[in-house]
Amino acid sequence: MTSTLKTDKIEGVTASGTVAMPAGVVIQTVDFTHSTVVDTNSTSFVDSGLSGVITPKFSNSKIYVNCYQHFRLSGDHDHGVAFKIIRTVGGSDTTVYTPATSYEYYLYDSTAESVEDVRLDRFPIFTVDTPSTTSACTYKVQYRSMRTNNNNLASMQHGSNFSMGFIMEIAQ
Repeated sequence: MTSTLKTDKIEGVTASGTVAMPAGVVIQTVDFTHSTVVDTNSTSFVDSGLSGVITPKFSNSKIYVNCYQHFRLSGDHDHGVAFKIIRTVGGSDTTVYTPATSYEYYLYDSTAESVEDVRLDRFPIFTVDTPSTTSACTYKVQYRSMRTNNNNLASMQHGSNFSMGFIMEIAQ
């Protein structure tokens, strides 16, 4: 015996946001990319240009944020870069991911500042957030350079390479 359930919309009896979804169910996903070069060699956190927006359907949902930030790190001596993720709701910023160490990606060149070292990579960043809202949430990646001397430079989306990410709302 085969049963088929067809529907165009699921709504709660008393209100549209009252449907009880099983814990762990993916409610929605959003994917995003960015390929505009950002060449800021700041030792303070600045926007990388990569961001995505999700409007949670339920205020108790968990939000999984996965980003793959493309970068080029170069210099004549050791250098590093750190990343963090900021959530913005209604103009208010909250840091939802902070690096566990000062610089998550680090290179050391033992040539005593005589040869440029260049690295290109995509750094994976993952965090889980509980924004407790049904308002639009913008998640953006920021970065900072370890230093600005010795010809060191951190460049995001270098050569117009893509950074990318996706956001999932998970029922609780």
